[in-house]
Amino acid sequence: MSLRIKLFQSRNHKVNGRWYGRAVSTEEVHTRELARRICANTTLTEADMYAAIKALVEEMRLVLQSGNTVVLDEFGRFHLAISSEMVDNPADYDVRRHVRRLFCKFTPSATRSPIDRHLQRYLVDETELRTT
Repeated sequence: MSLRIKLFQSRNHKVNGRWYGRAVSTEEVHTRELARRICANTTLTEADMYAAIKALVEEMRLVLQSGNTVVLDEFGRFHLAISSEMVDNPADYDVRRHVRRLFCKFTPSATRSPIDRHLQRYLVDETELRTT
């Protein structure tokens, strides 16, 4: 499998219509399909795997909402972040008025090679790229 890259022309006048690539998602894989795929390589039943994934998601939600970071080893880190409006005086800041949105940030797991010090990213290394 390879990741498809589609070319787009910039509409930004500062770059004079230059072209850039963007990754294209071909399909969505939902929890039940992930559970089915995992079960094909383990002794777990599909129902057990689905229940474990659902429990993981619910526990992650609770941990994140408590202001903590979730680290799934060899997968990555999740934490909640906000987009906020600025105010001139800290006393004027109102969470209900000045927080524009709440979102979850994900950082893929990476380790440094002890030999050459390059980052090794488990989820993205060795991905083949192709243009559409």
